[in-house]
Amino acid sequence: MAALVVAAMGQPVPLLSRPVDPETRAPIPTFTTLATSTSTQAPTSAGQPTPFDPSPLLVVLLQVVLVFVAVVILLALVQLVRSLLRRRPQLERHAEPDFAIPLVPSELLRAARDHLRGLETGEPRNAIVAAWIGLETSAAATGLPRLAAETSREYTERVIRVWPVDSERLDDLAALYREARFSVHPLGESHRERAVADLGVLIADLEHVAARQAEQRAAEAAAHAGGTTGAPADGQATGRRAGHAGNEGA
Repeated sequence: MAALVVAAMGQPVPLLSRPVDPETRAPIPTFTTLATSTSTQAPTSAGQPTPFDPSPLLVVLLQVVLVFVAVVILLALVQLVRSLLRRRPQLERHAEPDFAIPLVPSELLRAARDHLRGLETGEPRNAIVAAWIGLETSAAATGLPRLAAETSREYTERVIRVWPVDSERLDDLAALYREARFSVHPLGESHRERAVADLGVLIADLEHVAARQAEQRAAEAAAHAGGTTGAPADGQATGRRAGHAGNEGA
């Protein structure tokens, strides 16, 4: 009973009340406040930087420096070119040496004559092939070296062209050899006649060159012999003249 009296006399306690937060919260800024602060912080036109205006004296000095640097670079390039030209090797011109035509080997002429006679007998294809192979074999008698990239046919043509021979005849004989060696169609007497005519002209040209070379060698030998025998004769004449003068002095 006493408890009820005390409760009735006290203040009512709210059942849904929350505890009071002792900390005070900052008021939420309204839209008007944000707009005011934003407008206040916006930069004004008075705060923009002013453009740089160089003085005319500074511009002139800069132009003078650029011209000086360009002149220095140009002088350096000229000096470099002159030094390179001085270091370039000087090519000296020499007189072209006379090319001495080698002697026509007797083995080449003898083999060519033998194969010319062989062309007149036997089957035309085999005769033409044998004649050209004989030339290839005897071409080595000249002593001219064979190049690494040359075939035997090319080497033979180059060797025979060393002397002044009929190039058309040589080309035709080489073409007949290729046709006889690598073709399958039959070869007749007309091919044989062409090969005989070509080889005959080449032999005549080589014999003409060999004859001229023999004459030249004979003339050189005669001149050498005449010069050798003439020297003692002059010496004997000088001795006779000296002896005759001595006798007159006595």
